[in-house]
Amino acid sequence: MARIVKLPGGNRVDVVGESFYRKAIQQAVHLVGEGEEMLASLVPDPANPYDPNAVKVIVAGKHVGHLSRDVAVIFGPVARRITELGCDAQCTAMITGGGQAYGVVLDLGTPDACLECLID
Repeated sequence: MARIVKLPGGNRVDVVGESFYRKAIQQAVHLVGEGEEMLASLVPDPANPYDPNAVKVIVAGKHVGHLSRDVAVIFGPVARRITELGCDAQCTAMITGGGQAYGVVLDLGTPDACLECLID
């Protein structure tokens, strides 16, 4: 089992692509509870055909979106370190909205703060 690392927070980060993962988000809400704070795993996705720096966002075992391109580029060193360590790096997340319009928001620290957390 992978070592779980809780990443620091402090910055609101909006997840992108939720419309493609509506069913997965609905399943995550059903598993965790509507409006409940939950944990999101950040998983590097280097095979992504649209962005080699892509980072998946996983909630309750469901792929619910990605970090935006801008955030993924900045978060790249953290994503690479997550892969190197083989750990499950998680941050606090909240699923907003409902029905046909879900949003996922992360509470994520700066890349430097996250890297420090992974090194410990």
